Amino acid sequence: MAVVVGVHGIGQQRSGENQLRAAWLPPLRDGLIAAGHRSKSERFADDDLSVSFFGRLFLPAGALGDMPPYTPYDLASDLEIELLTDLYNGALEQEPTLGPPAGALGPARVAVQMMVERLLRSQTFAGLVPERAFIGNLKQVVLFINNSTVKNEVLTRVHDRVTDDTRVLIGHSLGSVVAYEYLCKYQPKNIELLITFGSPLGIRNVIFDRLTPPPGSGGGIWPGEVTRWVNIADPNDVVALRKDLSPLFPPPEGRRPIEDRLVDIGGLLHHGIDGYLNTEASGAALANVL
Repeated sequence: MAVVVGVHGIGQQRSGENQLRAAWLPPLRDGLIAAGHRSKSERFADDDLSVSFFGRLFLPAGALGDMPPYTPYDLASDLEIELLTDLYNGALEQEPTLGPPAGALGPARVAVQMMVERLLRSQTFAGLVPERAFIGNLKQVVLFINNSTVKNEVLTRVHDRVTDDTRVLIGHSLGSVVAYEYLCKYQPKNIELLITFGSPLGIRNVIFDRLTPPPGSGGGIWPGEVTRWVNIADPNDVVALRKDLSPLFPPPEGRRPIEDRLVDIGGLLHHGIDGYLNTEASGAALANVL
């Protein structure tokens, strides 16, 4: 049974748990090798990893493709626009050239169109998804955060993959929010380590302040019974808007704080799961449990 359970991010509507496991396995093993644990990499069997799949829950009924033909005009809710604005401002800090020309920010709809267009040229998103998929992915995040029915269905999918043998939960992108809320809700005692890659958990208001359970006066609630949480982010990953989660989630007495790790996963895509899994930081964290 799976020792490691992964939780995928957005944009996986047409994937499946076997496809995702096949994609995650090689870089996970390479991360162990990068951390100096070749023997553990070689002993890591195919069935030691399971990836919880919930992407089809976000597939619109009767859809012929992954997403309806969304345009920026479909970003209608305040939370969707706020999330877009947060991501755009984060990208702008990394790439000032993404800023608008003088006088471009007029009516709100024009500003939304401009932010979508500029984000799709950023290092994180360039060439990764078409416009309609990018907009649909933003809507997925807000849907998970706001819709309790969808949230419970997603968390149930994760629960179905976790067994008594599971020791590690890995969450990528939106999957890090799912993994966090799963641990808070079910509190499995056998999971020792949470690894979050490219996590948006630090985005205030849209995500952090709307978590279940909600943060208290002292910060976010520690995720269940895990004794160690390693958070790994690329400095240019816009989705991981806040790279250091440790100040936001203080540990219970006797447990170590979140270990925030910055890694350069290289290339134009600073948010890909393979780039995160094959890092030394990922392999070192896993090796302590395997």
